[in-house]
Amino acid sequence: MTRPLYLYVTPFFPGPETWRGAYSLDFVRALARLGPYDVRVFVPGRGPDYAVDGVRVCRFREWRLPSMMFPLLFARRNGAAFLRALRARGIAPADVAVCHANTAPYAPYALAVRRANPAALALLHHHFLDSYGLALGRALRRCCLHKLLHYFLFRSIHARLDGHVFVSEAARRAFLAVPDASWTDWPDYRRQMRGLAWCPSPTVRATCVLRNGVDTDRFTPDGRIPHAGLVIGCVANLTEQKDPLTLLRALDLARDDLGDWRLRLIGTGPLLRACRDFVRERGLGDRVAFEAERDHDALPAFFRALDLFVLPSRFESFGCVCAEAAACGTPFVVCRGAGAAELLPPEDRDHWLVPPHDPAALAEALRRFAHERPTQRLALPLSFDATLPPFLRWLDTLPKARP
Repeated sequence: MTRPLYLYVTPFFPGPETWRGAYSLDFVRALARLGPYDVRVFVPGRGPDYAVDGVRVCRFREWRLPSMMFPLLFARRNGAAFLRALRARGIAPADVAVCHANTAPYAPYALAVRRANPAALALLHHHFLDSYGLALGRALRRCCLHKLLHYFLFRSIHARLDGHVFVSEAARRAFLAVPDASWTDWPDYRRQMRGLAWCPSPTVRATCVLRNGVDTDRFTPDGRIPHAGLVIGCVANLTEQKDPLTLLRALDLARDDLGDWRLRLIGTGPLLRACRDFVRERGLGDRVAFEAERDHDALPAFFRALDLFVLPSRFESFGCVCAEAAACGTPFVVCRGAGAAELLPPEDRDHWLVPPHDPAALAEALRRFAHERPTQRLALPLSFDATLPPFLRWLDTLPKARP
């Protein structure tokens, strides 16, 4: 019997040009294995279709302005082109059960499928704490009229979708609180919400939290090798949001209290030069190693070689790398408010959470770990085998047709 089609539309998926979007690949593989669906992946871009880890990925053309200025300007045109891309691959909209879009600018694709087939479910997956596209379009992102236009356009789209999927409770709370930004001290998000306090909050039909699961066949503690000293690791884009300089400053503050320690930092980005300069100026060159980005399949060995993983992000919806480190037997320290904090039991969170952008607090957490080497407990399972079934049951509760 032919299985119902599940379309997964995302700008983030590994391919010939990039390894980014590994969480999407893990999700699709798990969904195809555990769910009742025939899963098809579509990514925007030019070039031929391709396969990765047995998953066929179809490309389709879309129209966007530079820096995604006016991200919904071509929504209707892009939706029609997407339907043509489906038909070109022998997919009839009538055969689609679910169209699952990643990030707000891609929600119109799910709605286009539902217009062609009212029985199809249109879902939006929220991977970030910003779900209104207000940070898009560098030239106009501070313009109040530009913000107002896109706020109400995206709010209308959010209301028409059948369901919203969030990577954490923190992401769901942030979305439902819009335009309130008092819960965070991240300046960029506060600037996005400035001038919108009078706007109505989102109205949605249904929500579900689906934390990014881990492929525990690959991310496993098996193969950990004992070593001397304290090895700390971080994997992050080197941006102000990820705040790697706070980690370096914390290590500088605690450098004499950690014994024989090293930091392995994987990442690239606009703050790479500033991080290298700080390490050189503070004489930490023999302690800090900057390492190149690597394929997702190489990360388990990296995590297993660490004693502690630190993600100092100031504004983090989840933090897949924290879950992956934990699955490899490595405890993690993360900032308060990050979605990964939900993996920890409430009574243990003070031990592993630090205030964002606070080198002194992070230095104290590093000292405590170096002296005590505590074992980290988890409150939630990490495997897709545990995270996906509740999501699939939630899908079954959504109405399958609309007038």
